[in-house]
Amino acid sequence: MIPRLTHLRRTLTLLAVCSVLALTAGCVVVGPSRDSPDRTDPERTDRAPDEGNEVTAEKNLDILRKSINSYAIVDAERDPRLNIHLFGLPGAHSLSTATETALLKTIRSAGGFGSHQAFSPVATPPSHRWEPTAFDSPTSASSNVDGDGDGDGDGDGDGSAGAADVNVSNNIIAAGGRFLISALTRQSPTTKTWAVLTDLANDTTVHAQEMFTSEIDPAEVDVDEFGELTIDGEPVAPSDLTPQGTSVAEALHTPLALPEGADVRDPDYSCALLPCVALTYDDGPGEPDVEDRLLMEAESAQVRLTYFLVGKRVAADPGTVKRISAAGHEVANHTYSHPRLNRTDSDTVKAEVKRTDKTLETAVSKAQPLVRPPFGALDKSAASALDRPAILWDVDTGDWKHKDSDRTITAVRDNAEPGSIVLMHSIHPTTVNAAPGVFRTVADDGLYPVTVSQLFEGIGFEKGGSYFCRGYGDELCSTPEHPSVHKD
Repeated sequence: MIPRLTHLRRTLTLLAVCSVLALTAGCVVVGPSRDSPDRTDPERTDRAPDEGNEVTAEKNLDILRKSINSYAIVDAERDPRLNIHLFGLPGAHSLSTATETALLKTIRSAGGFGSHQAFSPVATPPSHRWEPTAFDSPTSASSNVDGDGDGDGDGDGDGSAGAADVNVSNNIIAAGGRFLISALTRQSPTTKTWAVLTDLANDTTVHAQEMFTSEIDPAEVDVDEFGELTIDGEPVAPSDLTPQGTSVAEALHTPLALPEGADVRDPDYSCALLPCVALTYDDGPGEPDVEDRLLMEAESAQVRLTYFLVGKRVAADPGTVKRISAAGHEVANHTYSHPRLNRTDSDTVKAEVKRTDKTLETAVSKAQPLVRPPFGALDKSAASALDRPAILWDVDTGDWKHKDSDRTITAVRDNAEPGSIVLMHSIHPTTVNAAPGVFRTVADDGLYPVTVSQLFEGIGFEKGGSYFCRGYGDELCSTPEHPSVHKD
């Protein structure tokens, strides 16, 4: 606990204050104090509550409520059961990383990785996600827990948690200026809280202890309605704060400044924790009006896509490729003339890839060093000649063959799982017609659309390796045990 004034020192201090203010404000006698229920202390009147600070504190919370994203990882069938609820703030990467690291450690310690070296993400319907207001109170972690984990108390379980269950949530403690104070709380098997301080301007996150001169219990860090820091409900004195803590305490009375430049389409947590899916489109650029319509649908759905583009088509229509890249989508190599690489000599394979690289460079500032072999046709010789990761897929919609929008949507609905790579082709109007349904299906299933590079973040690409998906759902998927597939 933070050292507090002794009663004698407090009394002498307050008497001195009263002597100064006697002609104006005077002193008021109050009831029993927290330190000694049997005695009364004078109340300080030199620091009256500032209503302006109360308004600022509420406005800052309101800004956060409108800005944060809600995440749920709920699975009552697993052993241990998962009941995890998190908020994420776009642009606060250090906070997300710190939260994810602590959470994955907690899941592992509970046996949630099983025999694996990594967590296997689970898709959770969006209906389980908490409302933003559930994250702005320290009591949210316990008050929103129920049998099905969606916080509405109508779960079909008995609401009790087993000793090894992973029952975790985070919450906002306070925010102001460039600072955000938050906590991550584990409810079982024993309650434990991690409190952290995030500098939003510099994107750094440190333990909340760094704000205080003496050791604190993270679970006791809070603020009152006026945005004043408290420990175990008691006001924090200036002497209790480090220089950083003083800066934070002052900032809490100022308007919150959120991070700038964040892409709201990107999940706040990585695909090591969240159930991600990469939606990929081959063979473009197609007709400009068709490609532009796909871009419009992606913008409306707030998703990012990965395009594998054919070099000769890029050369014929660099303008469309520029629009694709400017919209924030990932652009990669699909060879220059679309040959079957398993029937192509190594020198020609290298030439196909290199020529496409140069063509893409004239249209976009930076293309990803990824390649998709046409038709998925790849042997050991061609894989080696590519000299970069070969991106395959585990969900083939067949859109190029049947040209039926409904069948494309159904293929995604029936086959996409956490870690999937979905194959489609942007050159077909029927595929673009299916786009709204595909995007909606992915969202309804609780999957997060990401680029291919984001999907494999944390699993280093290997030259000569092939990548079909991520996770433990299929033996061809990339995991820490076997990052990629190599051809025989």
